[in-house]
Amino acid sequence: EELAAQGFIVCSAEYPESLAASYPRTQGLDRTVITNHLLDTLRHEWNVEARGYGIVGHSLGCGTVINTGDDGWARVCIAGMPSQRNSPALFISSVNDGAVSLGRIRGALGSDYVLLDEGKVRDETALLSKLPSKSALIFDRPDAPNHISFLAEGTNDAMIQLLSPLLPVAQSLGIPVLDFDKYQKSRDSRQTAEVVIPLVTSYLKQTMAVP
Repeated sequence: EELAAQGFIVCSAEYPESLAASYPRTQGLDRTVITNHLLDTLRHEWNVEARGYGIVGHSLGCGTVINTGDDGWARVCIAGMPSQRNSPALFISSVNDGAVSLGRIRGALGSDYVLLDEGKVRDETALLSKLPSKSALIFDRPDAPNHISFLAEGTNDAMIQLLSPLLPVAQSLGIPVLDFDKYQKSRDSRQTAEVVIPLVTSYLKQTMAVP
């Protein structure tokens, strides 16, 4: 919503594995097919002449971010694997992410990434300065966000309401719960968004050369 308010054309594809998918899974209909069709529609049916492309993904969506487009695209990977492509990239993660731990991804975070300081990122005037083309923000504090803290507050609250009765059963069976148990206590989507949204918006405006 904030990107659209800043003048970006924003598209959000509905993939078949989404919990909110409005259609059944169909063989051969995957993320790549859907994303490519969306881009073709923008270019050839809606006649959108883009000045630049950026893509943002969370968790599994980071794979889509990495595999979509050429090296001219700006990429934002949140709570997933960082991009190793030769293109502008912002990576955001947290020490409290229990689904995609820093231990899993540190080796994939190349030396060309510049680590950002959360305190400075919180300063809006600092975001006016040019951010490095390869930037990484890792929340590193006792109350750092968990895996789903990066999602919208309304979505998380609805999921917690739905899943709360099932969480104890899933935990007793050793079924991964993607940090819903942590979020049930932290309820920190809004606080996380106060840092992440301005950072992502500023980064894409800079790397996509949007005035």
